[in-house]
Amino acid sequence: MFISCRKWHNLTVETKQLESTKGFVIYDLPEAETYVGPCRLGAKLAPGNAEMLVRHQTYIFALAEQRKSGATIGLKVDPADTDAAVSALSDELAGEFESQKLLTSPGLRLNDESLDPVLRYDKRNPIVRENRSGVTFENELLALGAVTSASFLAKPMENWDVAIEGFNQTGIAIAREVENQGGNITRISTSKGCVTGNFDSVTLADAWLEAGASCVEHLGNVGKAWEIWKSDVDAIFVGSKPGAISGEGAQGVQNTPIIATSAAAISSKALAILRKNNTPVAADFLTGIGPALAWWTPEETSQAELRSSTSAVVSGLLEETDGHSDGHFMAACYKAEAFIDSWQEQRPFGRPLG
Repeated sequence: MFISCRKWHNLTVETKQLESTKGFVIYDLPEAETYVGPCRLGAKLAPGNAEMLVRHQTYIFALAEQRKSGATIGLKVDPADTDAAVSALSDELAGEFESQKLLTSPGLRLNDESLDPVLRYDKRNPIVRENRSGVTFENELLALGAVTSASFLAKPMENWDVAIEGFNQTGIAIAREVENQGGNITRISTSKGCVTGNFDSVTLADAWLEAGASCVEHLGNVGKAWEIWKSDVDAIFVGSKPGAISGEGAQGVQNTPIIATSAAAISSKALAILRKNNTPVAADFLTGIGPALAWWTPEETSQAELRSSTSAVVSGLLEETDGHSDGHFMAACYKAEAFIDSWQEQRPFGRPLG
């Protein structure tokens, strides 16, 4: 089996080339108990472009004080070859899947059905995959962490307004949680543009499930995507892609709290500007900790208990990092890295930034 390794200062990130199909697996920290991350499909996938997906999950585990690591699988084939590629992957890495050494979930161009030959090995608590009116419970936990962070950083009195960049199924869950905590969704954006109004979560869910990214065209007059960075809201959720908020976007938000909801959604340049402006920033690996807290819980654990534990952990981490001179994002990095240092010989070089 051919192994290629990319050196990040003193730490080696392992990239394993698959033999049975075109593709690769990236493992982050050496000798972790378990490796977890998405499986993506596309003929042009490149390992280098996936490294921050891996690091994002590693930092989640570190904040949760779990000796686990991020990983990702890339199947470099056309969508027409999905079934054959997934079947080959399942057979080749059966030992790692059966032992729970490597666990994955559907990412780009994949879903539960197409990835079933691999998912059938997964022994994590199935509660995270349960449908909650169009979103998974896993997405609900992520949204709960994000909205808990937004409420903490924005410190709203009663009614408060938010914007959701990169609206998708996670955005549906975020909209519901915002409403649960007395907020309003007044702006959303997708790759098709940005729309402003006063949107309830049911309308947003219906529009997304019917039209996907084109949902903005059903919700009002569509403006430019960059309009999402206007500072006339109490918090902005950011999660369309790595580096979703650029330096220009960071200048536009002024002091409006930024809540990252997907891997490396904040670019390095954006973070530098946000720190300079003393803009509150919730890290993606903090807001997304809920699923990691739920994955290995006993199956009899209720959804209410998992929601409660997620809120408590996220709130505790925010309180612990509050007031740090380098801001919430960097304080969360320092805490994650301190745990990594406790069981790794070398710290990984490169934080979860786009």
